[in-house]
Amino acid sequence: MAGLRGRKNYVQAAVDALNAGDLSTPIEPKGTAAQRKIMRGLEKLRAAALEQQIAHARAIEQNKLAIASVAHDVKTPLALISGYAECLQDGMDDKDYLALITEKTEQLNGLVLKLVETSKHEIDEIDSLKEKVNTRAFFGAVLSKYEALAKGKNISYKVRHIPSAEIYADRKELERVFQNLVSNAVKYTEEGGKIVISFGHNGKFFLVKVRDTGKGIERKNLPYVFDKFFMEESSRTDSKNSGLGLYVAQQIAHRHGGEIKVKSKKGKGSVFTVSIPELPDETTPTQRFEQLPKLLKVILIFMFCFIMPWLLRFMRYFESWRPGTLITAVFNFVLWPFVFMNDIWSEILYNRIVFAID
Repeated sequence: MAGLRGRKNYVQAAVDALNAGDLSTPIEPKGTAAQRKIMRGLEKLRAAALEQQIAHARAIEQNKLAIASVAHDVKTPLALISGYAECLQDGMDDKDYLALITEKTEQLNGLVLKLVETSKHEIDEIDSLKEKVNTRAFFGAVLSKYEALAKGKNISYKVRHIPSAEIYADRKELERVFQNLVSNAVKYTEEGGKIVISFGHNGKFFLVKVRDTGKGIERKNLPYVFDKFFMEESSRTDSKNSGLGLYVAQQIAHRHGGEIKVKSKKGKGSVFTVSIPELPDETTPTQRFEQLPKLLKVILIFMFCFIMPWLLRFMRYFESWRPGTLITAVFNFVLWPFVFMNDIWSEILYNRIVFAID
């Protein structure tokens, strides 16, 4: 225990984050082998809780939509009833009775109208729904929308290769971030300029960089560009700007567990970097090998002879701790000429090698 006291308690930090209700930020396995094992379990718990939260929010959304639909359907017949009551009132002597019917019907009609408006308001305020999103598919679709806008101003617009990763995101909210950043880049870049959108990774974060050759931002104003209502008259804003775009974009990034940073030089352009937490890749090295194309795997086994399958089996043993995998690895090392050919045929015929003796 004394040896563990000096180490950071990553498990406690992860538990504290879950207790605080943070379900958006993935838990990355860190620390000792025992800590990593616990944190992988906590990550599965976090992902399951988030999926449950999403399902619950969708159920609430469906209920509210159903209420609005029923209220809308009831509104028309009630209006007709009110109209018929008015007609009867005009043709009968018992006007007090019919007037009462008309009054009550109109009250009911008013209540239904109020229900419709309340339901619409509730639907507009439904909590944002985060879901698992593939970065390549999402950003490919979102960023392609602005190509025509840039070309219309004779601006070079380039979206570099988008890596495939998974994030939890509200699609509409995250699209709003890039609508703001890219439209600003187009707005403040002169004709003949360039906008380049690139991607990368920084630890557990997926990065998107929006770079332009526009007017840029004065150095003294950089700390304030994400403040509410901040406006820089001669650079990034004009009289029609409310000063809320970048503030809202930063708030959305924070709700996703990320942030937006800016680097800029007056007259040289700006770079806005958006970071969003990636979902951890839970596939093991041996699983990633198995996901390679069959031909590439066969070539690798031929190139490295028995060493590649032997290393893979030992790696799989430390991933699964199955005795059969260790026995197979030992057989592969001792009887490699026979096992090697068997592995080649196994890859060619079944697209996999046998890792364990069950």
